[in-house]
Amino acid sequence: MSNVVDRPEESAGAVAIPPSQDPSEPSGGQRRSEWRRAEKARRHAARNSVRFPIFTRSVLLWMLVFALVGLAFGASGAFWWANFNSQVSQLRSDTQDFETRSQSASADIDKQRADALAQIDAALKPFQGFLTESKTIQLSETFSPSVYSVATLDEQGKPSVGTAFSVVTGDAQSLMLTSYATVRAATLNPGPAVTLRKGADQFPAKILSWDPEHDLALLQIDKANIPVLDWAGDDVLARALGSRVFPISGTGGTGATLTSGTLIDQSTVGFQYTSPLGADFQGGPVVNGDGKVLGVASLTYSPLGYDNGQIHFAPPIATACAKVLNCGGGGRVAGTPGG
Repeated sequence: MSNVVDRPEESAGAVAIPPSQDPSEPSGGQRRSEWRRAEKARRHAARNSVRFPIFTRSVLLWMLVFALVGLAFGASGAFWWANFNSQVSQLRSDTQDFETRSQSASADIDKQRADALAQIDAALKPFQGFLTESKTIQLSETFSPSVYSVATLDEQGKPSVGTAFSVVTGDAQSLMLTSYATVRAATLNPGPAVTLRKGADQFPAKILSWDPEHDLALLQIDKANIPVLDWAGDDVLARALGSRVFPISGTGGTGATLTSGTLIDQSTVGFQYTSPLGADFQGGPVVNGDGKVLGVASLTYSPLGYDNGQIHFAPPIATACAKVLNCGGGGRVAGTPGG
């Protein structure tokens, strides 16, 4: 016999009735939906709360980087600016006396240039005479209008030749200086004729005055405006020792011929020079490198009283004023007639 008690709800074919539920309480699906919304909101809030600090820190980091870079550039710029100002100050200090130093440098350069030119002149001095010689000899045509060849006879009736050059000229006549030795025979009475020649032209000459001691004679011809050569002053002759000299003959293809030599001695009676002379040179002018007349060429002038051979003496050109010319008052006229 069974002790089981039959319950009405467990009887066959009966339906179980759930316990009663409060209608205000959410169902399980609603709770799950609420939970999902709450979780989504929490996650969104969490993400927002994390993003803002990261962004803020990034901005601050970049600001720090830019600040450091700016500081570095600023420090570098300040360093270079200070260095630049220092260099400018140094440059100003170095250049503030530039004008004074430039003037001093210019003076030094001028002095060095002058010293260099003096050294060059000293080195070239031995050759300057030869350069002058070449130049002067080539100027024979320049001297040609002033010099004429002289033709006459000596005491034995043999030809006697020389040169005469113009010392005074005018509109009708000219006075010509020559060598007494050339026209010596013509100073006698009667004497041979004296003729001056220039190329094909011939002019009879008259002897006005002469000085045998200094081998000088003064002729007159009827020819106007013969160019007169410049005379060197006594100061020029005093400095002529060792210089080149050039006796001039009135013969030659150009109407004048020059030879050259060195003035080796001088005194109050004349100067001695080494130029070789032919008979046609006697009575001609002896000029320096500037073309100024220093004296008169002679083969017979011997102030020392003996023959010097090939080393010739010449009377200074100023001697002509004392012996055959009158040079008072700044002009020149014929001196006392005769010898």
